[in-house]
Order: sequence, then C-alpha cells, then structure tokens
Amino acid sequence: MSIENLLNRLDAVKRTGQGRYIAKCPAHPDKSPSLAAAEKNGNIVFHCFAGCEPADVLAAIGLTFSDLYPERPTYAKGSRSAAFNPYDVLKCLVREAGIVTLAAAQVSSGHPLGSADTARVALAHERLSDAAKLIGVRHE
Repeated sequence: MSIENLLNRLDAVKRTGQGRYIAKCPAHPDKSPSLAAAEKNGNIVFHCFAGCEPADVLAAIGLTFSDLYPERPTYAKGSRSAAFNPYDVLKCLVREAGIVTLAAAQVSSGHPLGSADTARVALAHERLSDAAKLIGVRHE
C-alpha cells in the first residue's frame, strides 16, 4: 500500500515536509491534526500524538497491519529482520489478550456481554489471529 492510499482515508491531511504528513486521527475525536504519517524506505510509519494505539488507528479506517505490510518478514540464518518493533507488537497483543480476559471474567460471573463488548472481543480475536497467522501459527 502506498502512503497516498492511507492519506485518502484520513481527514484534514496536510503535507509537512518531503514525504511527511499530518492529519486528524480517526481513532479518537480529533479537533486538530494529531496523526503524523510518513513513508520511509518504502514503509509507511505513523504516530498519534494523543496516544492512540496503531492497531486502533488502522481499524478506524478499515485497515490492518497486513494491509500496510502485506509481505511477511523474511528470516535468514544468522540474521533476523522484522517489519515491526517487537516491543510494540507485544504491547498490542497484551492489550488484546486483556480485552478477552475481561470479557471472560464478566461472562463467568454471570453477566452477559453487550453488543459493543461482543464486537470488541471479536476484534481482539481477529487481531490475535492475524498476529498468529503473520508468524505462521495455524489454529482452529
């Protein structure tokens, strides 16, 4: 995916420099642009200065990390390169696992999930499944 495809999904996009942009973050009510985006070495990078998680920003515009980085990282003997920072990946996975844990606790205490909570658990499952598929884990 090109940076233009990402920018077309955002509001109030302004160019701030060579290959750099700022826009309103779609993951939270944004009065002024707080989402920085750029293309570096052929990769799209972005950051919400209000603190939104990257996965939430992508979900708000109907994308996943797979859309931005469709090719799986390659690993060669003796060297390992990945498209994502392992710390950020783990942070995201822990958050999604926490959503599932909270939902399980609510259900096990006899309280049903509302439709919004059910949808959020489904999204957590999708994100965890996508992460597993990315590294080649098959699950049923």
